[in-house]
Amino acid sequence: MEEILIGIVGAGTVGGGVVKILSRRIEKLRKERGLPIRIARIADKDPKRREQFAASGALCTADADDILNDPAIQIVVELVGGTTFARKLVLAALSRKKHVITANKALLAEYGPEIFEAAAQEHVSVYFEAAVGGGMPIIKALREGLVANSILSIKTIINGTCNYILTRMSREGLTFAAALDEAQKKGYAEADPALDVGGGDSGHKVAILASLAGGGYVPFKSISIEGITGIGKEDIAFAAELGYTIKLLGIIKKSGADDLLDVRVHPAMLPVRHILASVSDVYNAVLLEGDAVGQILLYGKGAGEMPTASAVVSDIIDVAHNISCKAGVRIPMGYYSSSQELPVKPIEAIEGRYYLRFTVQDKPGVLASIAGLLGDEGISLASVMQKEGFSEKSVPVIILTHTAIEKNLRAALKRIEAMDYIKDRTQVIRIEE
Repeated sequence: MEEILIGIVGAGTVGGGVVKILSRRIEKLRKERGLPIRIARIADKDPKRREQFAASGALCTADADDILNDPAIQIVVELVGGTTFARKLVLAALSRKKHVITANKALLAEYGPEIFEAAAQEHVSVYFEAAVGGGMPIIKALREGLVANSILSIKTIINGTCNYILTRMSREGLTFAAALDEAQKKGYAEADPALDVGGGDSGHKVAILASLAGGGYVPFKSISIEGITGIGKEDIAFAAELGYTIKLLGIIKKSGADDLLDVRVHPAMLPVRHILASVSDVYNAVLLEGDAVGQILLYGKGAGEMPTASAVVSDIIDVAHNISCKAGVRIPMGYYSSSQELPVKPIEAIEGRYYLRFTVQDKPGVLASIAGLLGDEGISLASVMQKEGFSEKSVPVIILTHTAIEKNLRAALKRIEAMDYIKDRTQVIRIEE
């Protein structure tokens, strides 16, 4: 059969990894799978990057239009990131009936319906394994391997930067600022880490997973997102003393009572025996539960040159198989549409247990007052710990609650924080069992 030609837009870290992997495996793919694939063109505005691929056999160009306007190229790989140029590029490729592979989680989380609808109109496909979890095949698992299941829940540690920071805070007693500085020096965090530590990166990935698991479109803007910037080293220490560890979790749950998806990203306390509690450093994990298979754990590096490139190449092979079998759209994505938007449970309506750290004036009656105000909102205490010697003016009081509705907790905290014995912002961390 005729060669299946690929155009890569973006020759950075991941693009380089894709070229490396294909250069090692392309002959094997031709012989064993009958896939005559070839990288025909590579586009990048940086001349130094283009120079690196001069010997690859691909035509290197500064203009992505050279790929879009080449009628022989059937697959366009978008690796530029962002949501402005990338969106225009992907839509232009689809309008020319080219299949698209992307690693761009922000693009799909924010403009997924527009992109999948355009692909359906032109009878071509969009593949995006590398957008979530790097080398972990979570997208393929949800779209194919677990299609016989109703996905009941997903709990995921999906941002390596945050997981590294929390690991260093836990192991070495570092402050958030010190752990972030270390992560930046080692290249695990960007110079501007806001998207990672603020939870936005995890939110984009969770929005995609929730859409796949829910069978409809979950808008990124509908997800409650909290980052890790407010986590203090004292919270890490208190959590450990209580038998917990703190992780930034993406949570997706199906609620049988009101038929709403519970989708959120926030720091959470996990019991140290929990399977996700041992996921450390820059590693990611996805723990999902299906009604037929039960629990399944995927674990691995969620970013980096070769893990992410591995996922991109996997998509290239899938699309090439589809082309060779004349099955342009083997896995329909019609449900990922603005017309099938799924309602998300408001964060105020969730129920769970909570860790509360109050910074209070050390005087009689404070604990009784806090307990009373919590009790007025139907919140009962599971355990209480008061620490001495932190300051002459204030002491921390740590409370673990029984199951409570978040709306009621917020109402109680509003009343408590109006009291003159409260000396600092109250720390609230949700507990996941």
